[in-house]
Amino acid sequence: MKVPRVSNISEEQFIKEYIIGCKPVIVTDAMEKWDLEKFSPDYLKKEYGDEFVQVYNELFDLQTVQPLEEYIDNNFYRTEKEGLSDQYMRWYTKLKEVDFYWSDKVFEGLTPSWSQPYFVPCTSLVIPSNNEADQRNVNQYHYPYKGLFISGKGSRTRLHKDPFTSNAVLCQFYGEKKIFLYSPEKESSVMHSDGSFVDVKKPDHAKFPDFANITPDYEDVLSKGEIIFFPSGWFHDVTCDTDSISITWNFVHLEQLEGLCKHIENHPEDDQLEILKYFLKDEISQDADARQLVEFLNNKFKPALT
Repeated sequence: MKVPRVSNISEEQFIKEYIIGCKPVIVTDAMEKWDLEKFSPDYLKKEYGDEFVQVYNELFDLQTVQPLEEYIDNNFYRTEKEGLSDQYMRWYTKLKEVDFYWSDKVFEGLTPSWSQPYFVPCTSLVIPSNNEADQRNVNQYHYPYKGLFISGKGSRTRLHKDPFTSNAVLCQFYGEKKIFLYSPEKESSVMHSDGSFVDVKKPDHAKFPDFANITPDYEDVLSKGEIIFFPSGWFHDVTCDTDSISITWNFVHLEQLEGLCKHIENHPEDDQLEILKYFLKDEISQDADARQLVEFLNNKFKPALT
């Protein structure tokens, strides 16, 4: 089944039907006024080719750091003889207190070329935290896992769900991506008790015996100019059908506060809580434990729900 496609959707409708309703959707008209040419491989190579970027495998393991120009030359426009790429470039903005090859400088330069999608809320957010009247436009502020994905044909992100119950947004600037989506109800079939996920293309049926009995809830191709929303808890597997350039970020809406607190209580050793706390760093210590974090979130955000 294809992911539902909509246009001219209000923010209120998006929150009610897709964030609270926990349903994937593709919005087709939110990038129409953006300067997509600023996100072409040739332009990015010319403007930022000397910048060092983060290159990962399909399981989110960092493989190397190399100049953007080198990545594009080695992974884009590959011939049949050269074969498909297996290197996925995820160039994140700063998401923890370490010196690294973050992409903040590049995002600053690209700020005029895109904007907050009209339907995605930038207020009433838990992560990144903001005051009720304080907008957090994504092209100007830090968001968890905000990144520029520049990936050769064939590169893949294996099945996963996004950290600490966050939602993800993926904007397709160049090329196409094949996407498989599995609902949270199928967790026991696609996720092992050790935290690993099934490889949907080469499943280990001994480890995931129930996977043979299910199918994806959605299977679709995301094209240039489209934005897909991955709701909290949904499992997704993404392969670049062509050379591809995208922007992504994560967020937790105020209406999802209870689910976030339950996740922290149930998974106090989750290593991604370090990143969550980074986005609350002006309000809570990085040394805060899970109990303190839940107490802080409830004290800060629950009054806004009443």
